[in-house]
Amino acid sequence: MLASWKVAPALAWGNTVVLKPAEGSPASATLLARLALEAGLPAGVLNVLQGLGPDAGAALTRDPRVDRITFTGSSRTGRSVAAAAASHLAPVSLELGGKGANLVFADADLDLAVDWAVKAAFSNAGQICLAGSRVLVQRPVYEEFTARFVRAAEAMSVGDPLAPETQIGPLASEQHFRKVSGHLAEAGPGRAATLATGGLGEGWSVRPTVLTEVSADSPLWREEIFGPVVAVAPFDDEKQAVVAANDTPYGLNAMLFTADLDRAHRVSAALRAGTVWVNCFFVRDLRAPFGGAGDSGIGREGGAFSREFFTEPKAVVMRIGAEPRD
Repeated sequence: MLASWKVAPALAWGNTVVLKPAEGSPASATLLARLALEAGLPAGVLNVLQGLGPDAGAALTRDPRVDRITFTGSSRTGRSVAAAAASHLAPVSLELGGKGANLVFADADLDLAVDWAVKAAFSNAGQICLAGSRVLVQRPVYEEFTARFVRAAEAMSVGDPLAPETQIGPLASEQHFRKVSGHLAEAGPGRAATLATGGLGEGWSVRPTVLTEVSADSPLWREEIFGPVVAVAPFDDEKQAVVAANDTPYGLNAMLFTADLDRAHRVSAALRAGTVWVNCFFVRDLRAPFGGAGDSGIGREGGAFSREFFTEPKAVVMRIGAEPRD
């Protein structure tokens, strides 16, 4: 899916593409290229380059024959990609990490809010940059929302990703599992957060994890964990909610749940995020701009924004039918 967001507009605007997938997920990109050939795309138009990021990725992004670089991944790697692109002044579009805030106001439909919060936090075992990993709940409904959210998390099936009933599978790699496990070690009695439910599962799996009483300066609250781990905290009023949501180096996305249309407009405008979903999550129109601010990236893609990125504007000025001048 992520590759198609990049490949389709680039091809549509007349470019050839070199797709470098993450080393942890090489198969789907290879299948995409094979299907493109079967569909009639000429050889050499869509190319897949496999390899490790520090080797194949670095060589690709430094190559002066590459006219545009669009990257989805971590903020740290994004900085390396931007530095490599700067060596030959290639324009870059970077869609990087996130620590999305999900604001639940007291007038929200709690059934709806809990259902979407579960999807936003735990889809793909939390391995999505758009994850709603910070849930801010207005104090009058904080206890009820949290109790419902915990019950919904505990009801999710964790197991074999090939089993139809499984909702949470293992993390992508042992290395990533160790990273997420290191974060969870900070939750517990006398530590940076209280473990309301969840924790480590079998193998490389992490059960849907809900943290409460999280310290505002803890990595659990501030850093992208990229796993099925979500922190829940109360707020008192709209202003406090916006300040807390914006207190992050990231700015990719946010959500808010409210029955008040005026509030929806006010809060959406005040949130520092490239995409804000109101009473829903991950509803995409590919013509709409997509991207983030701060550590979440540079630039926008989608619709006309993709056209501007994947083309090179040119001005041609002609004087036609005039007498030659001496």
